[in-house]
This record gives sequence, structure tokens and C-alpha cells, in this order.
Amino acid sequence: MLPQLRAALPRILALLAILLGGTTAVSAALGALSGRSIAHSLATGYYVVGAGVLVGSFVLGSRGPWRSDVMAQEPELAAYRTRTRRRRRKATPEERAESKRSSFGLFVLGLAFVLLGALVDPSRRAF
Repeated sequence: MLPQLRAALPRILALLAILLGGTTAVSAALGALSGRSIAHSLATGYYVVGAGVLVGSFVLGSRGPWRSDVMAQEPELAAYRTRTRRRRRKATPEERAESKRSSFGLFVLGLAFVLLGALVDPSRRAF
């Protein structure tokens, strides 16, 4: 697992930088356009993105033990069907573990954005 994490680390850091930089840029631009303070608009942006990521974590973590697979279709009937046929199968233990890891990672990321928003927020004081 460690070599996989080491190989994925540059991609994870790139996605984190894009998400953090994009949130900062959009929040600062919207704050400047609305006439609010930059710190307040940054905090609001971090809160919104953190809440969105936390909702995504909940959705990913609440997937059931069933997965769907697309069944093979006959080519002559495929033109008449608007939807493909699917069959349900039980998720493998590896798929369930991956779902839990992804959900936990999104939870940590969302919590980090909410905490970053709390640190930047000028209307809140830590002490």
C-alpha cells in the first residue's frame, strides 16, 4: 500500500492545490465584487467547499453492498433500447474497502477546509 500511496502523492497534491487555489481565487474575486472583506469571503468560500466535500464523503460512504454491471446486449436490439440492461452483483471486499478509504479521505479533506475557514474567518476567534 505504501508504494501505491507514494505513486499517488503527486496527483493528490496537485488536486489539493487546484481545489485550494481555485477556492481562494473564486472567493477573493466574489468578495471583491461584492465589497466584502477578503478574509470574510475566503472564510465563506472555504466553509462552502468544506461542506460540499463533507456531503460528498457522506454520499460515497453510504453506498450499499450492491454494484451494478452493464449486461451485454444483442447488437440488433441495442438500437431500440434507450437504457442498457444492468444486473446487480455483490461488491467485492476490495471495492468496499476502497469506498471506505475514499470516504474517509474526503471527510478529512472537508474537515480541513472547514477548519481553514474557521482560522481565516475574522468574525471568529480561536481564543
